[in-house]
Amino acid sequence: MSDTKATSLKTILKKAKSGEYKLPAFQRKWKWTTRQVMSLYESLRLGYPIGSFLFLTSDEGQKLGPRAFHGAGQMASGHPDSESLVLDGQQRITAGISIYYGLHDVDGSEYYIDCRQVDTLLKERKVNVDDEDQVKKFSKELDLEDSYLVAKPRKLDRKAHFSKSGLLWTALLTDERATELDELLDSADKRRKDVVRKVVRAHLRPNANIQVPVIELGKEFDLAAISKVFSTINSSGKLLTPFELVVAILYPHDIRLEDDVEEFKSKFRYYGNMDKNGEILLQVIALLSGKSPKKADLPKTIDPVMYKTHAEAAATQLNSAGEFLSSSMGVGLDVTDKLIPYDALFAPLAIVYDRLSKKGFKHAEMGVAKQKLRRWFVASAIDQRYQEGVHNKQENDIHEIESWIDGGPVPKWIESTVATPAVKHASPSGAIGKVFLCLINSQQPKDPIQNSVIGFRDGASSSQVHHVFPTRWAPKGISDFKKDLMETNVALNTMFLSTETNSDWLNFDPLTQIGQAEKALGVSAATSAFGSQMIGVSALECLRKPGKLIADYDAFLEARYRSFVDKLLEFDIQSSSKQSELVELDEPSIVED
Repeated sequence: MSDTKATSLKTILKKAKSGEYKLPAFQRKWKWTTRQVMSLYESLRLGYPIGSFLFLTSDEGQKLGPRAFHGAGQMASGHPDSESLVLDGQQRITAGISIYYGLHDVDGSEYYIDCRQVDTLLKERKVNVDDEDQVKKFSKELDLEDSYLVAKPRKLDRKAHFSKSGLLWTALLTDERATELDELLDSADKRRKDVVRKVVRAHLRPNANIQVPVIELGKEFDLAAISKVFSTINSSGKLLTPFELVVAILYPHDIRLEDDVEEFKSKFRYYGNMDKNGEILLQVIALLSGKSPKKADLPKTIDPVMYKTHAEAAATQLNSAGEFLSSSMGVGLDVTDKLIPYDALFAPLAIVYDRLSKKGFKHAEMGVAKQKLRRWFVASAIDQRYQEGVHNKQENDIHEIESWIDGGPVPKWIESTVATPAVKHASPSGAIGKVFLCLINSQQPKDPIQNSVIGFRDGASSSQVHHVFPTRWAPKGISDFKKDLMETNVALNTMFLSTETNSDWLNFDPLTQIGQAEKALGVSAATSAFGSQMIGVSALECLRKPGKLIADYDAFLEARYRSFVDKLLEFDIQSSSKQSELVELDEPSIVED
């Protein structure tokens, strides 16, 4: 029989950390992104429901190869027996472990309260930290877009972040570490102590004591029954999005928002790939009405009159901005949504670009203004500007970019944006990787075998993103290959190929790839084809080496990085040798083999 009971999340996390709760071997690997973990933190802080859990207590579970939760540490892995196997809840429990305990024996993101940012917000909103009612109201209205919660790569000395940057590790907010936190605060000034004790510790820590429903499958469940239950689990319940709430709000006023969005996507060539669910359209409408574009507030912001007044203009302005990005930056929005670094840029850019078109600039002045918009686009990706605190940055950028266009100073964040060696580790699916591919796409690259135009643009041959050092080939082709020393799925190891060429080269040594290209096109044309994708002479020398080592791959990435840096100079973006941390919120938050 199955039995349902209420259990505290704290108990679940503690037992998963100790190894008393484990996962069956067939469970999928960890896949939540850093952004999703932060959303769970927000739900726990606000006391929102996080769903039910399904546990297997039957002895049959021991036949399913129990394994510890990723990041739980060696104690969990070495625990001889498991009290229960978790059939549904892996992602939430693993995320909870990283929030409450931090990661052990694996790399990935850990989470910190940005006490400096919290203090800034308190002052901006004129909150008296000694007034409990004001603090409660402040804490309730706070959300992830305010950037009070940040992710940082795992490090052993988590406390160092507090003294250096005011970042407080979330694990120090647990009851078990209360003494450690008090000791850490001993060296802080009075204001920092007040912010942490009266705001952060009192109102911003996640509630581990919430009771969650747990369904337990008992001894009556054999392997066949377990398999059937697992295959029919549905854990897809999600909260309504702001867009869905606005749909419901506008419906009684004869506004069919979903139909309108689909009509706009059919009508406008570029808009269709810019706005997945209609929320960006609503953000532009809010901005045109002088309101905040904060997504969480859209149901309170958008009203029928506002919508009817600005909807058509908002779609038109977004489409014009999309055309600009596609024609001058290689974003390819007429054919794809795969090259978008941040869709959060679209709303402010649509406003600024429309205003720019009405300024009456002469041709030369317009050219200078558009180059500033290009620099804004590239810098926002390199700086990873729109990962956190999005709505405030959107509004600020409209004012700062427009002032800059009119002769004012370069926005400080753009002026300080630099490329660092951390770029070499950027994912192809992150903002830096996307802008890298955009810049290649803007150069109208050609396939090194077929000599046809490739990439994402109207009229280009069907194209795919190819790993120059193929992921399938590397483990057997690199003689000293070690996965933890050679990550092939990075942006600087990618290029565009036609679908046919990519299919042929999936298992080929880069030396073979170069040889085939030179045979098909000749040395000069092949060199030019690779060069158009920021694979210059130095990088080609690395690819030509026989019997490759990890050092050759590293040299290739360094050569590619130098070509990328040279390209960024066209947008007045400098490079720096300074080491920096790279956290991409939409990438998996834990590195799992």
